[in-house]
Amino acid sequence: MELQSNKHLRTKQVIGIFPVLDLNVDDVDVPLKNPTITYLDIFFLVSSILTHIVDMAIDINLAIRYLLHNRIIYFTWTTVFIFLPSFINCIISRRMQQQDDKKNETTNPSKFNCVHAMLTKKLCCIVVVIFQLAPVLRYYRTLKYALNAYKYEKQGDRTVQKRYYLKMLKEDQDVALLRVSECFLEAAPQQILQLTILLKHYHNDINFESIVVASIVSSLGSMGWAMASYHRSIRLVQQDKLNIGNTGTVLQFLWHFCTTVSRILSLSVLASLWPLYTAIGCIFHWICMTIWIIIDSRGILEFCKDSNQAPHCSPKIKERVYSILFSMVIGVIHVFIYLKTVDGNTFLKHVLFYVICFIENLIAIAIWLYTSSDEVKNAWYFNVLIVFCIVPFLLGVTAMIVYYGIFHPSLKHQNCVNI
Repeated sequence: MELQSNKHLRTKQVIGIFPVLDLNVDDVDVPLKNPTITYLDIFFLVSSILTHIVDMAIDINLAIRYLLHNRIIYFTWTTVFIFLPSFINCIISRRMQQQDDKKNETTNPSKFNCVHAMLTKKLCCIVVVIFQLAPVLRYYRTLKYALNAYKYEKQGDRTVQKRYYLKMLKEDQDVALLRVSECFLEAAPQQILQLTILLKHYHNDINFESIVVASIVSSLGSMGWAMASYHRSIRLVQQDKLNIGNTGTVLQFLWHFCTTVSRILSLSVLASLWPLYTAIGCIFHWICMTIWIIIDSRGILEFCKDSNQAPHCSPKIKERVYSILFSMVIGVIHVFIYLKTVDGNTFLKHVLFYVICFIENLIAIAIWLYTSSDEVKNAWYFNVLIVFCIVPFLLGVTAMIVYYGIFHPSLKHQNCVNI
C-alpha cells in the first residue's frame, strides 16, 4: 500500500452522527485503542442480524393477520410503517456508501460485489426495500471484516489485521446509525400503532395478542440497545476520545430503553382515545424539532454536500433541499429520543428535550386519566399504564444524569491523534 506523508489515523467530524474514518493511511502506524476482535463481538454481530430478521418477521406476520381478519386499515398502516422506513433507510445507506467510495480510496468493493451493488444500484435498492435488507447487508459486511481481522490476528499478521479492524469500525458506525433510524422510523411508530389497536380492541384472543406483545417487547429492547450501540460505535471511531465503559453502556441502555418505553406508552394511550389529535400533536412536535435541527444544520449540510465540491464553496440549492429532507428524517427520530447532529456538549440539550417530552407525557396521561370510559377505568391495565408512563421516564432521566455525572468519558485519550 502506498505510504502517506501523514501516518496518523484521521477522523473528521463531518456530522455528530457520522465521524468519518480516513482509511487511506499506513495501517502499521495507526494508534488503535483496542484492535482485538473477541468472540463476544462476533456474537453481537450475528445476534444483531438474527434479531433484525425476527423483528421484521413478526411485523410482517402481524400485517398478514390483519389482512386475513379483514382489518384493511390496520393492515395498510402496518405495511406503511414497515416499508416506508425501509425505503428511507435504503436512501441513507446509499449515501453512506457513496461517501465511503469517494473518501476512502483503499476501499475494495470487489470483495462484496453483490452487497455493494445492492447498496448503490437503484434497481437493487428495490430488492433491499422489499426484503428489509439495508441493515442486514451492513451487518453482514461488518461481520466479514471482523472475521477477517480475527483470522489475521491469529496468523500474526498485524498489518492486515489492523486494516480490516478499521474497516469494521467504519462499517459498524454506519450500521449503528441505520439501526437507530430503523428503530425510531419503523419500530417506534409500529409499536404505537399496535398498542393503540390493542387498547382499542382489547379481547381474549390470546394467540393474536401474544404476537402483538412479542413484537412490542422485542422492538423496545432493540431500541434501547440500538442507541447504546450507536454511542459506543462512534466513540470507537473517534481516536481522540476515550471509549464508553461497560457500566456506561448499561446506563445508556437503561436511559434510552426507559424513556422510550414511557414515550411510546404515553402516545399510545392518547392515540387510543384521540388518534387524530395525537397525530396532530406528533406532527407539531416533529416540525419544532426539525426547525431546531435546521437552525444548527452545519453537520447535516456536510453530509448532503457533494464531496467533489471545494470545502469553501457554498452549498447548492439541491444540497440545501437534501439537508432539509434529511433534517426532517432526524426530526421524526426526535419525536422519541434526542439524537445529536453536531459534535459538542449535549447534556443541556438533552435536559431541554426531555423536559419538553415529560410535559407532553404528563398531558397525555392527564387526558387518559380524565376522559377514559368507565369500562377502561375499571380494566386491570388502567393504573398500570399510568405508572409505566411516568416511572420509567424518571428512571431513564436518572440513568442519563448518573451517566453524564460519573461515567461519561469526557477526558481526551492520552495518545490522541490529529483530527
